[in-house]
Amino acid sequence: WDSVFQVVIQDHAFKSFDNFLELAFVRYRPSRHWAIRAGRLNSDLYLLSEYPYVGYAYLWVRPPHSYYSFANIAGNFDGVDVEYSKAINEGFLRIKLAYGSSTAKLEAYNDDFFIDFDNLATFSAAYTLDAWTLRFSLSQSNFGDYKLTSLDEYLGALDAVPQSIWPQARAISDKFNTKGNSIEYAAFGVTYDHNNWLIQSELGVSESDWIVAPSVLSTYVSAGYRVDNAIFYTGFSGAKNRRDVVEITPPVFLPGTPEQVSQPIQQLAAATQSAVRITNVHQHSINIGVKWHLSDRIALKAQLDRFDIKPQGAGLWSLNNRDDAIKSNTVHIFSLNASMVF
Repeated sequence: WDSVFQVVIQDHAFKSFDNFLELAFVRYRPSRHWAIRAGRLNSDLYLLSEYPYVGYAYLWVRPPHSYYSFANIAGNFDGVDVEYSKAINEGFLRIKLAYGSSTAKLEAYNDDFFIDFDNLATFSAAYTLDAWTLRFSLSQSNFGDYKLTSLDEYLGALDAVPQSIWPQARAISDKFNTKGNSIEYAAFGVTYDHNNWLIQSELGVSESDWIVAPSVLSTYVSAGYRVDNAIFYTGFSGAKNRRDVVEITPPVFLPGTPEQVSQPIQQLAAATQSAVRITNVHQHSINIGVKWHLSDRIALKAQLDRFDIKPQGAGLWSLNNRDDAIKSNTVHIFSLNASMVF
């Protein structure tokens, strides 16, 4: 028997102990090959699933934004998992099945935004052989209840629009509503770590009918080269919607429709167009950096990132001005970082 308890103190939009509690589980190993865990667990969907907050353990200042932004929403869950591990052909195989639920506690438009992930089921397999590590995972979850006052008001306004005036309103309402929608995710990752080279890449594909969490293809590739106590690295990452942006058809009013009827519906249609634009994802980035092992316990990092965000593609960013969603945007970030283990 053993247990793990981990609290991560960082800036959350919703500040509660439950949101800071990252891991809290009990594990039982009936034999050397089997392990059973229960409690709050890591979702085990990514190469960094077991240490996303241990910066000393990975190469970059932060995990690639285009790829790991999705991991942050449901990086852990409450439930159980069963793992089988065994040495096979000079390598080591791990297979895991998991089931549970999770609640993402976020903020949207200065209001609390909670969303439940129900019936979360995950399969993952990882195989390590010499310098190579391969990882594959599949996951499926139903979107459950949510808490967001502005979304409730928005859906109510859409459902109240007469179909004869704006037939698309009901379909848009269904896309923004979580009821009956689910998300499926598949990921593949590979790491090569030999002599002076450290190369890592992951590819993720999501499928979702909920427009707030659209179907996305995301990937990154990173290469580092060791020189004495330093590793110089560079990388590319990208994410893009797998479906076209929803086109909003304007409402049609009969001649003589009172302005007090037409104006609110026109404003609702304009707000819908804006909302559709800011959920779409289309971006790529490049970075260069260096990780220097000052000692066995301290690593210093410096990294320069350039993000190119396409028009109607800023879904992973928070925009101060919604009109920026229809324009290309470029972001440069220079970061200095110190990571410690003890």
